[in-house]
Amino acid sequence: MARVALYGAGGSPYNHAAILAAAGHEVSFVFPADVLAGVLESFDAFVMPGGGYDSMRGQLEPLGADGCRLIREFVGGGGMYIGSCAGSYDAATVPQAFLDLVPAQAELRLVDARVWNDGASTLGVIQSPGIGELVARNVAPQHPVMAGMPEEFRITHYNGPLFVGGAALATVAAATERFTPAERFLGGDADKLLIEEGIALGVANIVADEYRDGRVVLFGSHPEFGAGFVLDDIGPAAVMLLNAVEWQLAARRCVPRGGPTPLAVEEPVPAEVRAADLAALPGLVERITERSAQLAEASRGRPWLAADQAMSMLGASGQRIWDEALARLPTLAAEAAAGAELLPEWTLSYRSPAEWYVDGGFWGVAALLAQANEMLGTALEQADRSFPAIDGYDHMRTSPYHLVAGSYLAAIGRAAGAALLRRAFGREL
Repeated sequence: MARVALYGAGGSPYNHAAILAAAGHEVSFVFPADVLAGVLESFDAFVMPGGGYDSMRGQLEPLGADGCRLIREFVGGGGMYIGSCAGSYDAATVPQAFLDLVPAQAELRLVDARVWNDGASTLGVIQSPGIGELVARNVAPQHPVMAGMPEEFRITHYNGPLFVGGAALATVAAATERFTPAERFLGGDADKLLIEEGIALGVANIVADEYRDGRVVLFGSHPEFGAGFVLDDIGPAAVMLLNAVEWQLAARRCVPRGGPTPLAVEEPVPAEVRAADLAALPGLVERITERSAQLAEASRGRPWLAADQAMSMLGASGQRIWDEALARLPTLAAEAAAGAELLPEWTLSYRSPAEWYVDGGFWGVAALLAQANEMLGTALEQADRSFPAIDGYDHMRTSPYHLVAGSYLAAIGRAAGAALLRRAFGREL
């Protein structure tokens, strides 16, 4: 069993938690204050997930140069860094434009692999190749991370980095029918596609290396994501995430020394807060169910669901993504709330302090369902508006489509995160 620290201050760590906990590993969520306090000394591996609204910048700025340096020292001293998507960008060799934006990243560079798909975009200094399932080619079958993986396999990619140089474990072989190139997020038939250029060049989407006494695995794609529209299913690519942890356990030259307890679990949840959260859950499930039905009715014929305003993903239209999200939201909310009284206190009730900047990141089940419900309410208020878009991510915090279904940060992602927490930490139920 490994002790794994999941970064809780940016992005979506819930799929990682579900996979690692189901495999029997001890999972904790850590924040910048934890890193600065030396908490990583208690862990075997540190996981940086995909990013939030502010992507890599949102993950790194709260850490600052000191936090990034401490993560690098943790790895150099025998620990492991695992990154997915934005989390892999954070530790790679990045363009000067990003270092100018976030100088602290220089303290976290762990591998020589260079981000290939750089350039200015709505996402910052990275050009998205698209969202959906890619076919990856296993180019290092003898590496521990690739144990049991076939010559070619499918893996979900979600805007993230692709690499040149460094030690590649897998390269991009093809895009599947369940992949939407970024150039076609809002329809059209663009001929020049970044993903095709990357395939022709043989760019990598998984790289790994050793850094001093530690190990680094960077997944430009998402081994933790499933292939369904909600991404909460577990696919065969998850084996690589578990293999990475096993590689660390087999190779680590020292054991965790023990440090402070992560802040997310340090303070007991007051009994009255836990009681209030338990009492609120049935009402939240009911309101999420009602608002999902109301939005299904209110969205008919709305321009913000047209192909030029609701971005396509995963080879499906915005309309199909929207319909699936509204159908799944009630069931995910009900799953998350079921047996909540038996969940650990922090799993149910954790909320980041108001003074912290947390760009997505870890919240407890009650907070996630409350956020999903609020986003559904805002979407209903916005239903009469139009949201003309030039880029797929325009109006990300205002369009009903983006509020409800347009990413793993939307209401559907919050509800899925709550359900994944239930699966990760409520297995005895």
